[in-house]
Amino acid sequence: MEQNTCTFVRLTTSGVVGDSGQPVDIAGYSVLSGATAAQPWFVNGTSTAGTYAFAAGPITISQANTVSIPSPVRFPKGCFVSFDANTTSVSVFYVQALTA
Repeated sequence: MEQNTCTFVRLTTSGVVGDSGQPVDIAGYSVLSGATAAQPWFVNGTSTAGTYAFAAGPITISQANTVSIPSPVRFPKGCFVSFDANTTSVSVFYVQALTA
């Protein structure tokens, strides 16, 4: 029996959202930048070698920037968030199917 899990993860370095390589739906995210505007990228896959889906933005310097997406964005090969040096953290709100 499959169950969907709706949760979030806080990444402080580039990394995978949820189960690596498994489909995931991103419902929103929050980016915390350092002294300069951050530029994290959301990638369809398990590393920066995947297909770049979108860049988070616009980002306000030195504060949390939360974005709700009108409808979830599907990452069929999993979601990898790639950080630049100005990104402090990215919290990603997501839904992923799990097998019970």
